[in-house]
Amino acid sequence: MVTLDDLLLPDFWESDAPLVMDGDAALQAWAKSQRELQGHLLFRSSGSAGLLKWIALSKSALWWSAERVVDYLKITSEDALVLVLPVHHVGGFGLVARAQVAHCCFLEYAERWEPRGFAEFCVQEEATITSLVPTQISDLVRANITAPPTLRAVVVGGGRLSDDLAASARALGWPLLASYGMTETASQIATQLSGNEDVLPLIPGWEVRLEDGLLAVKGAGLLSGIVTCSGGTFSLQQPLRDGWFLTSDLAEIHPGGLRILGRADRRVKVLGELVDLDALEKFWEEKAGTSVALIARPEERRGQTLHLFYEGSADVINADNEKLPGPERLTSWHSLNELPRTALGKIDRLKVTRLVLD
Repeated sequence: MVTLDDLLLPDFWESDAPLVMDGDAALQAWAKSQRELQGHLLFRSSGSAGLLKWIALSKSALWWSAERVVDYLKITSEDALVLVLPVHHVGGFGLVARAQVAHCCFLEYAERWEPRGFAEFCVQEEATITSLVPTQISDLVRANITAPPTLRAVVVGGGRLSDDLAASARALGWPLLASYGMTETASQIATQLSGNEDVLPLIPGWEVRLEDGLLAVKGAGLLSGIVTCSGGTFSLQQPLRDGWFLTSDLAEIHPGGLRILGRADRRVKVLGELVDLDALEKFWEEKAGTSVALIARPEERRGQTLHLFYEGSADVINADNEKLPGPERLTSWHSLNELPRTALGKIDRLKVTRLVLD
């Protein structure tokens, strides 16, 4: 696993040797033999659909992305950036790169995540900017922790930030800036500036368009390829078409920026009807009052069966399930002490899916 010390080596940005950020030894050996991957970092990504892959990003793309964000957020040498996210994920790596571009101070909160400890660290170090994921924002709100007075921006990525959660955090003084991006774009491509925008303003340097309702993006921060593994054999795929990358996100493009509507790969046909898994998952999250994961599995008669996993106990599942239209009804539901999560706090759908398969 790549560490922060690795990124701070004097020759890190000059080295052409490919580097697998999650430390996969077999992939590292293979990548060294691929001339196309020279000067690239490979970030592991499960994606929202739970499919394992590695995203190849050139160092020039990562540096370009960092420069765009530094200009956009007006990060200067006077700022103090706090690193919370792991550097082997593009969110954590991006913050380190921005600090290097801006020649500013950055500090690592190296302790196990604990909301009060994090807030106290930010106060002590007079932090001005950090990046967090929605799970961490939720922890801060639940603990009723007010924001450190020096913080001027908290970029929130790694998942959808609900309006209710955002409002609760901002009431505690946290200067949240919702963002949209992905590993494939080296970081965010659209980010709020004031926290009040209805749509996410596009960061200069990026272009967007719609293809059959799906968002396509273009910019110098795009990936170079996607590495997959089948039967122990690695292969490199080139996903760009004329410099454009087609995402799986449904979106609207407005004069002021983007509005992300959800993922196309989270919409499935059940009994001949289209079911939006994200919307249904949000319904169950509100009903159960806890974190949930909704998994669809192919089935001959229904087309798909729906399986709900949730943390803790919830007594409303059976009764509310009976009230739903046939295509939206659950086939099964299961209580877990804790849903499996990635290092960024996102629900690990690959592991949850295995619970259905097993």
